[in-house]
Amino acid sequence: MSHELDARYELERKRREELEHKRAADYSEKALKEISARFEQMKNDAFDSYVPDEMKNLARNIKNISSIITSDPLTARDLCYETESMLNSIAFLVRSAKEEFARQERLRYEEIQRKKAEAKSKLEEAFYSSLSEIKNPALANFGLKELEEIKTKIQNEEITAEAELIKQIEKAAEIAEEKAAEWKKQKLEKAKLEIMTNQINDAIKSVENEKFENEANKEKLLIEMSQLKENLSMENSVEEITEKINALRAQVDNSLIDEEVRRETVKAIIKELRSQEFTVEKPQLLGEGNNSYVLIKAKKPSGKQATCKINLQGKLNYRFDNYEGMTCLKEIEKFNVDLEKIYSVKFSDERVIWENPDRLSRTQSASSDSKRGNM
Repeated sequence: MSHELDARYELERKRREELEHKRAADYSEKALKEISARFEQMKNDAFDSYVPDEMKNLARNIKNISSIITSDPLTARDLCYETESMLNSIAFLVRSAKEEFARQERLRYEEIQRKKAEAKSKLEEAFYSSLSEIKNPALANFGLKELEEIKTKIQNEEITAEAELIKQIEKAAEIAEEKAAEWKKQKLEKAKLEIMTNQINDAIKSVENEKFENEANKEKLLIEMSQLKENLSMENSVEEITEKINALRAQVDNSLIDEEVRRETVKAIIKELRSQEFTVEKPQLLGEGNNSYVLIKAKKPSGKQATCKINLQGKLNYRFDNYEGMTCLKEIEKFNVDLEKIYSVKFSDERVIWENPDRLSRTQSASSDSKRGNM
């Protein structure tokens, strides 16, 4: 007797979640090292002087990622995506600030030191001391008008107390911060094509470094990312493109997890067949792209055979041949039960697509003839 069946296969939900979490944790650990290295280099290059708030946010993100990689790797991975995007924006802002304000800042600092030494009163000296503590060149630039007004008030004796001076400088700093925030917004808007392109390039590089069994699917995802880059325009928002990139990243994750699920299923089937005393040939990966499947062939010295085909879409085809009587169905039942019970591989939507009862019929016929002969 022979039976051929189609079924859906899946790992237990818990096991698939474990694979998803492991992949997210592996990505987050690698990304965190790269993010931390870039952050340290940014600190060494005095990025804090140009974008202190952004650097604080970056430090907070790094700390949060570190604290949840083990307990919540999926959130850690998403936070890595967000932080990688932040790094690109910060690098652009600092590059722009250096181009616009670095030279002015050097001249400003030299002038402050000179005028501080020439100060005619303690209040004027305190004013220049306060200016020298402003480390952000952009703030100093955007607060220039208000600071000049404060200096004039000191000279005209409209400010006579240090407490009032500090209050006036703090107010000027608030105005400068508002102007600096608007400057950042405008800069990022003008440069969003560059920023979005860098985001997509990072995603493309990440996919290129992945090892796919399904090379056609990998190529398809890379083409989609390249098309996304080619179709960028100023009409797109960074948020919109980030969402699309993350959707493609999710497809990458699902594809690779599907491959891992199949690998685990193949290993489980081989172990189960061997436990039933089959000699199993080396599995073969056949077909291409979404039509690829793993072929497993096994046989016993008695001539009994088993063949399994496992694709990436959760479909399994398996066939047991050359059995006497109902032993075929018994071994199929054991095959199914053990895979779920021992290896956490669950079958569903099972259906018989072919069966051959000839050997069963011949056995029954021979038995009947024998009985009639004895009679």
